[in-house]
Amino acid sequence: MRPVEKWNPNKEKSICETYTQYQDAKFDLCRNLGTMCSYCEKAYDDERDLQVEHVQPKNYKDKNGKYIYAHLKTAWSNFLLSCPTCNGPDNKDTKNVILSQCHLPHLNNTFLSLCYKAGGVVDVNPTLSGVSAANARHLLELVGLNKGPKESSPKDRRWKIRSEKWNLANIYLKKYNMGLTDVETIIHLTKGYGCWSIWFTVFKEHDEVRKALIENFPGTAVECFDANNHYEPINRNPNNPYDPV
Repeated sequence: MRPVEKWNPNKEKSICETYTQYQDAKFDLCRNLGTMCSYCEKAYDDERDLQVEHVQPKNYKDKNGKYIYAHLKTAWSNFLLSCPTCNGPDNKDTKNVILSQCHLPHLNNTFLSLCYKAGGVVDVNPTLSGVSAANARHLLELVGLNKGPKESSPKDRRWKIRSEKWNLANIYLKKYNMGLTDVETIIHLTKGYGCWSIWFTVFKEHDEVRKALIENFPGTAVECFDANNHYEPINRNPNNPYDPV
């Protein structure tokens, strides 16, 4: 999952700390993060197909029936972009999100949290342990990215899309290695088809492609990748002794 850097309202004058209506933030989110789901990385030509996603859900009620995140309903700090599936009733919807217990793309290096494999498989990075592994697992289950064909509803084709894009990326990796395509084409394909993390994974041996994938997608958190080590993911919160990811 692509880690992102959200604009700071104190530095970017066009961004509001709070909006009159949360829907009003969509244009600013798309300018900041691109027209891509922050979770499954599905790409959209039309921003109207994306939703302003409340990280801590506006409709979550505690055991006393209180909407405990109502004060964040129009807060920029609580927004990401989501497709209807990731944010739907079978997945994230109104699940409670405790920030210290779940990795999130604007707070953690979520490319380090998860790993992408053939067949559309997404899993927790096996190099993680302890709190980091648990928080990565919470993210995976929060939006249902761990669902395969048996667990997914008929309308949830995210696993199939990932499988197809994994195969496509590997076809273009072979072409790239043969000199039959170039970096620009890979970027165009990723913008058109989405699945940024799959392309970044498949082209792990090509620094120039990884660099372009970071630089050509708005909002990608540059500090999450080591330019001196093949753009491998690094901890985003190194001073956190419990969960440096």
